Amino acid sequence: MQFTFRQLSQRIQNALEEIEFVKPTPIQESAIPVALEGKDILIQARTGTGKTGAFGIPIIEKLQRGERALILAPTRELAIQIKDHLRELTRFSRVSVFAFYGGTSVGRDLSLLEKRIPDIVVGTPGRVKDLIERGALKLDTFRYLVLDEVDIMLDMGFREDIEWIVSKLPEERQTFFVSATVPREIKEIARKFMKPGFEHVSIESEELKPRINEIVVRTRSEIHKTEELERILRENKDEKVIVFVKMKKNAKELAYQLRRKGYNVEALHGDMTQKRRETVMRLFRNGNVKVLVATDVASRGLDIEGVSIIINFHLPEDPRVYTHRIGRTGRFGREGTAISLVSPSEKRNLWRIEKHKEQTA
Repeated sequence: MQFTFRQLSQRIQNALEEIEFVKPTPIQESAIPVALEGKDILIQARTGTGKTGAFGIPIIEKLQRGERALILAPTRELAIQIKDHLRELTRFSRVSVFAFYGGTSVGRDLSLLEKRIPDIVVGTPGRVKDLIERGALKLDTFRYLVLDEVDIMLDMGFREDIEWIVSKLPEERQTFFVSATVPREIKEIARKFMKPGFEHVSIESEELKPRINEIVVRTRSEIHKTEELERILRENKDEKVIVFVKMKKNAKELAYQLRRKGYNVEALHGDMTQKRRETVMRLFRNGNVKVLVATDVASRGLDIEGVSIIINFHLPEDPRVYTHRIGRTGRFGREGTAISLVSPSEKRNLWRIEKHKEQTA
């Protein structure tokens, strides 16, 4: 029988109606019934397919009094995003959801945990490990574990932290792995952390495939890159655009140059306070800022609606980073454009990216 939201409890149905979720996405349709049966599950899905609902809905549906869930995410932006979405889903349930991540006061986190441990804890591996080591976060009541964007967490070097955290959890639990790609390393870890016979659910729906028009513009120098960038922004002044650069200083300098010329632009990079980062992301999401100049921190797992154009002002050396970057456009089957401005010194990076695309096609 095909899964529908009508098979869920009334409180979840009410929450879904409030946020105008009429029917499950393909990945939710496949994953939620399996999860409701209590099976461990590997969900292979890219950001923008409804994957948070695929693990969040069954956890909220099944969570009993005194039980808790731990959700690990690679970045603070993604942790905040998951928390916000789960709070929407729990608006008619007595389920508390909090996020813990670096860049905020650990004292605030300790104070909160001293009063009570939330029913659903969302966090980055580093901060969650720190809270466990301080004795503030005890995991004996946690019956659900979600590792979201596993491939990105491994790329960021979190494997040791993840294994340490998982070793502190009860063996009797339900585990969800969520990843856009499933290379050999992820399969190995899945077999280590999940029960034998876990389900692997993967959806490659044509209607959800990104439709990205990739354009390469060759430039003579960095100066010509800036001129070309300004031309693109002038021609697309009403579109939401992310411009990716190599380093923090590039983000600051380029945003400053564009702002001086009258463009509605903000920078996003690792030197910013968490409060400032959240403000910038809010301005960009709601359209008050049209252009975001970002280092790769913004390409990792963020689900930003309505980004029409991605511009690679600097090409990354790692082709997988290129894939994460351009994945910020063309969401839910919509069309998007990815423009790479390539100077002579970046020819090798372009060759690597084109070779990678041939191998993964």
